[in-house]
Amino acid sequence: MSNIKNIFSGVAWSLICNVTNAAYGFFSVPLLLTYFGKEKYGLIGIAISVNIYLKILDMGFSSGNVKFFSSYLVKNDYDGLRKLFQSSLLFYLVIAFVNALVLVGLSLFSSQIFHLSATDDEIFKQLIYILIITSFPVWGGNVMEQLLRSNDLVGWQQRILLLTKVAQLVVLFLTIYLKLNIISFFALNTFCSVINIPFYASRINKLNLGISFLPKYYKQAMAEVLPYCLSIFSFGIFQFSANYLRPVFLGIKLGLTSVSDYRVVEGIANLILILGSSFVGVILPHATKVRELGDKASEMKIAMDGTRYITIFLGLIVFGFTLSSKELIILYVGEKNAYLVPWLNLWVFSLLGLHNSALSSLVLVSNSLRTIIYMSAFSTIFSLTLAWFLMDSFGMGGVIISYTCYVVFQVSYYYIYYYPTKLKYNSFKIFTESFLFPIAVIGFIGIAVKWIFSMQTISNIWLLIIVKESVFALIALVIIYQFLFTKSDKQYIIAFVSKFLKKDLK
Repeated sequence: MSNIKNIFSGVAWSLICNVTNAAYGFFSVPLLLTYFGKEKYGLIGIAISVNIYLKILDMGFSSGNVKFFSSYLVKNDYDGLRKLFQSSLLFYLVIAFVNALVLVGLSLFSSQIFHLSATDDEIFKQLIYILIITSFPVWGGNVMEQLLRSNDLVGWQQRILLLTKVAQLVVLFLTIYLKLNIISFFALNTFCSVINIPFYASRINKLNLGISFLPKYYKQAMAEVLPYCLSIFSFGIFQFSANYLRPVFLGIKLGLTSVSDYRVVEGIANLILILGSSFVGVILPHATKVRELGDKASEMKIAMDGTRYITIFLGLIVFGFTLSSKELIILYVGEKNAYLVPWLNLWVFSLLGLHNSALSSLVLVSNSLRTIIYMSAFSTIFSLTLAWFLMDSFGMGGVIISYTCYVVFQVSYYYIYYYPTKLKYNSFKIFTESFLFPIAVIGFIGIAVKWIFSMQTISNIWLLIIVKESVFALIALVIIYQFLFTKSDKQYIIAFVSKFLKKDLK
């Protein structure tokens, strides 16, 4: 039961942190778009997208370290834990150096690649230099975060990350109030990402695990974790490419304006993406431990109940967004950008694919990853090729259509082949009971509310959003509580909510 409580605590604080993160992205986009203009803001979009894509240099260690750190903790193997930590720290510093070299190389040819003017190219180069400087502490901090997650300290770690968001909010305010230029904003905003590292180091020291922060190579430690990490990396590189090459493609083929349009839609859709992805990082350490202990019952509980809870959560968010997508776009960037509404809706619905986050955690701790690599490679290559050609007809929308195809291919493959064949799960039962039924119930409520309000004429846009969303949320939550939660779910939720704040403030 304590593990389940830690999962709920981790998920709850991850959601709080990610809501804050997504809210920052949501509100900062129109402010910065207005302040800097579409062209200049497009430079920030490309720089961030390129740097995020370079996270593939992680080579699967973000998942591999959590898996093996968790395994060492179960076995009380603190020597193995220390050696893997130091080896990973050295590995990440090397990766930071490679990251810096790639960014330097990009800066040399940025004007040709992205068709930038001399002024824009000079600004872009300075943004890249800022990313280079911060790459070393950011990569090193990743190892500390992975160790904290493995120690069931996800909730604490997420609270520390809130400091980063608070600092970025301050930077956003100062940028507009003091009229800072794009370089100053980007530098201050980027340096906010390293303020959590001293807190991480202090907490690790208090765990008394014998951890040393001196980077050092241990061949045996790396030999044990490397094969698994490379397997994760082999299909992770394709998933990462499908997600983060889209704005880069837009910048190359259609220019900075299309990148800015993409960032507008992304600012809204990322709220769901960030929230949905919270679950894998929280559940992965627990999935590792139940596999290590051979606890098949707990493993199946994660598969069934985890999928059901995540589906309910995503259903509320997805249908809630699409109810007011047009009003949100108008409030966000003005009625002249209402043409983005269909693309926003398509992107948001594609994010229902995140419902299998609990199962993804179980996939990551399995040893049957080869077929996933093949399918990820096919899906990514197909979707990116499709995106390149669809941009000719649909503009920015082409990359969203192609991503939706990618999600459909991936989810279909898991349910039709991987879950029943490799993990020996009843995928039909999981899909119908834990995903299809909950999403159909919530979707029906959303459609009904949308139809009802299509016959209403509320002139005030804020009032319309508030009333629509309140009616949807009230009806949906009542029905979910009555028909989608079991008796034990209801009892545990009541107990958890009453004790949550008291427990985490200790």
